[in-house]
Amino acid sequence: MADDDTEAEAESTTETTTEREAETETADDVTIDVEAIDAYEQRIDELSTAVEERDETIEELRSVVEEQSEQIDKLEDQFLDLSARVADGRNLGVCPECNGPTEKKERLFRSDTIECTRCGEVIHTY
Repeated sequence: MADDDTEAEAESTTETTTEREAETETADDVTIDVEAIDAYEQRIDELSTAVEERDETIEELRSVVEEQSEQIDKLEDQFLDLSARVADGRNLGVCPECNGPTEKKERLFRSDTIECTRCGEVIHTY
């Protein structure tokens, strides 16, 4: 009977030890999960910051493109004006639409214009 009691105590001790080991493993698993969640949340924050920075960069680039578009339009207007002014003295201007020769038309009651002799486009009005 003493052997039975000893065996029962050994089994209960073994079961208790096994239960403690299982609880410790579970606690370690929970710790790892919490760490993984923290790392995941940190990665989400990093990605959110990167997206915000990208959006800011996109907005900056859009504003630069708009400024450059305005500058291109201004330069095109200046080019057309210069092309038309070349026609003032020697009739050597070139139409931007059809590349035909331009000619200054002097009018008595209306503004003078520079027009294309080929397509009739008014390039410049004085």
